[in-house]
Formats: sequence, C-alpha cells, structure tokens
Amino acid sequence: MMKKITSLSEAQNKVLRDLRVCIKRIHDLTQAHVETVKEGIAIIRAIRTELYEDLNQIQHEEMILRAIDYLQKKEVRGSKIEWNWNPRQTGSGDEPDLVGRENDCIVISAEITTSEKPVGVLDKRMKATLDKLNKMKGRKYYFVRTSIMENRALTKIEKSKHSIEVRKI
Repeated sequence: MMKKITSLSEAQNKVLRDLRVCIKRIHDLTQAHVETVKEGIAIIRAIRTELYEDLNQIQHEEMILRAIDYLQKKEVRGSKIEWNWNPRQTGSGDEPDLVGRENDCIVISAEITTSEKPVGVLDKRMKATLDKLNKMKGRKYYFVRTSIMENRALTKIEKSKHSIEVRKI
C-alpha cells in the first residue's frame, strides 16, 4: 500500500535509522573470530539470512528519495506535488514505487531499481517492470543507478515503444 511522504526530511531520517540498525547488526555479526571454514560460513549465512532483505530495501528507499529530489529540482520545479511511495517494495502489482499527485490527479509514476547490472533474471524483471510502468498514469520515469542499466532500459523501452523516461541518479 502506498504511503504518503509528509516530509522528505522525515523520510530521510527513517532511512538513516534503518541504515544504522542494519550496519550495527553487520558489525555485531562480524565481531566473531573465525577459526574454521564452518564458523566463517555460519557467520556469512547469518548475515545473509538476517540482512539480505534490508540490504536491498534500504537502498531502494534511499533511491526513491533521491528520485523525488531529482524530480523536484529538474522536472517539476515549483509544482505542489504530493508524493506517495512504496518504500519497501510492498505495493501491489498495479502500484509503482513512487507516485506524484497534483490536485488528486496522478502526474508522475516512477519505478526505481538499485540493480547494478541487467543480467539473468534482473534483465527479465526489467522488461516486466517497464511493461507495468508503461500502463501507469502520468509521466513515467524509470530511475537507475548505473550507465549499463540506463542503456539496457533505453533499449527495452525503444524496442517496446513505451513512453518512459529513464534517469540515472
């Protein structure tokens, strides 16, 4: 379910709190002295089990906030847009990661990916995400982190004739 962002600074503070908890947990898990492969593997498994989701989701949250900052500074300066997000990628299949509304109308729909390279399942997921985003209302954006993801998204968008703008932030 989409959540309203009432304050960008409050949302950034939430991400900072999440980061601190995650980093402390990593620190705690890595303090053990490793004498054997079995002990080392146990630590790595614990990190993966306890933190895998947070490692992905916290990056996603932070990038959504950077997308809002980018949009406010470069695309919709001066607009009174109300932002709604799915910070933990928990939205339904028909909701984007970020929605901008003005006068109760959706003016922006955006998807965000923190993936570094479009390989394997990530490449297939990108296509599905772009197909989904293309059906959304408003101006459509796909935010990526790397040039290789930007280039791959542009290729997929062109091939599918989607009306989506790609932004590397």
